[in-house]
Amino acid sequence: MASFKKITVYGAGGDNIGRYILDALLADPSYEVAVLSRKSSKSKYPSAVNDLRVSDNLPHDELVNALRGQDVVISAVGFDNGALETQFGVIDAAIEAGVKRFLPSEYGFDNAGPKASWLSPVFKIKNDVAQYLDKKAAENANFSWTAVATSIWLEWALPLNFLGMSCIAILFSKITETNMTTDIDPKAHTVAYWDNGTHKPAHTTLSYAAQGVLECLKHPKETKNKRIFMQAFAASQREIVAELEKQQGVKYTELSPIDGTIAVQNAHQSWEASLHKDQIARIQTVKAQILVKEYGTDFVEAGKKPLLETFVDMPKVTLQDVVKTVVGKVK
Repeated sequence: MASFKKITVYGAGGDNIGRYILDALLADPSYEVAVLSRKSSKSKYPSAVNDLRVSDNLPHDELVNALRGQDVVISAVGFDNGALETQFGVIDAAIEAGVKRFLPSEYGFDNAGPKASWLSPVFKIKNDVAQYLDKKAAENANFSWTAVATSIWLEWALPLNFLGMSCIAILFSKITETNMTTDIDPKAHTVAYWDNGTHKPAHTTLSYAAQGVLECLKHPKETKNKRIFMQAFAASQREIVAELEKQQGVKYTELSPIDGTIAVQNAHQSWEASLHKDQIARIQTVKAQILVKEYGTDFVEAGKKPLLETFVDMPKVTLQDVVKTVVGKVK
């Protein structure tokens, strides 16, 4: 299978996974790198990046012209403000432009199947996108896709208290911290355990995940038309807190525990009652996938395949390494 050379990142602005993927691509001289962005975007990119600008409403013809000649489109858009839904139009344009492979904004955990779609509207739209890609790949012999489940980026999640709820203030500016509960808070030194805090979901870091995405490009045959799973290590809330206590030299205060089943029920009720506008409820369902055992987020234990680390020699990352980074950020 031919290698990929010309790579476009859709959603490279900001400081999350798109930026890390962009930096990883730029560090590899074998790639010609572009970004797809709206004309109103204020994001700035290095001179080596070809900034492909289109009108803010993403017209089909403009997308086709922008993407013509590109081998791969990597989507890194977030799940707020309808960004995930814009991928359908970008996929159609990519196919018409002759793009060979599309990587959707999958990331996170396994979004396939009815259980994930039932749990969260975020996972439903991600699975809808993957199913659309699979359909289009079946119709177009020269087009393929890879969805990369990178698990949770722990060094990103802990400082933002994503394993709590403070990150909502960043994602949705109209929500204040007075509405939120906290689960692991490395600044306040508190924890509220979900289901006793013993489930061990998969973890990576942003840089690890970005490198894994590049490895998928370098292994086009092994990753063609598949979900690829990544797991640097697995760790429970209790293991994370124990390491935080060790490195911070402070004992965490346990808050009221959270029953995962009840938390999901309450989130679903709030989501429906708000006519799909309650963003705290939406985030709560995302957290449930990470922290509730039944959703199979320990990829090794759940037997998720293919696991990237089984055919790629990825760098070693440990819980101790990540917590050390986090402690340095929150001082």
